Amino acid sequence: MPEQAMPAMSFPREGGCQCGGVRYAVTCEPTALYCCHCTNCQAQGGSAFAMSMLVPRDGFAFIKGEPKRFDFVADSGNGKIGWCCPDCGVRLMHDTEGRDSITVRAGTLDGAGELRPVGHIWTRSAQAWMKFDETDLIYEKAPEDGYTALKEKWAHQQASLAG
Repeated sequence: MPEQAMPAMSFPREGGCQCGGVRYAVTCEPTALYCCHCTNCQAQGGSAFAMSMLVPRDGFAFIKGEPKRFDFVADSGNGKIGWCCPDCGVRLMHDTEGRDSITVRAGTLDGAGELRPVGHIWTRSAQAWMKFDETDLIYEKAPEDGYTALKEKWAHQQASLAG
């Protein structure tokens, strides 16, 4: 069966935790979507990687419930602030001080099945069985270009899907 083309994602869009206690809105176009294979994302999500969506700070808001804050240190050594549901524990987003965007856990977005990441970061800690698409951007650690190439590829992908 041939692969069907996916539509470009439209925004605004909402998302939330598993129990529905905390909801959020992404009110503008994200700037990138990638998979993170760092050990923190693996442990936090209990999975091989996490889908991460960069969203400008002013394009994100919690709209229901009170998320719980937790502080952690990423594989990069940077301090981060995470936000999760205090009831079901699902991580919804995290923030790195000094960045112009926040990182939404894209799997918590309504309609996440429409998403197609454009790259992978922290692949040096990826599971041994993980296979990467030859068209994806691949980084052993965090991109040294400030995520520029991931942002450009995401914009190109979204423009191509839009028509």
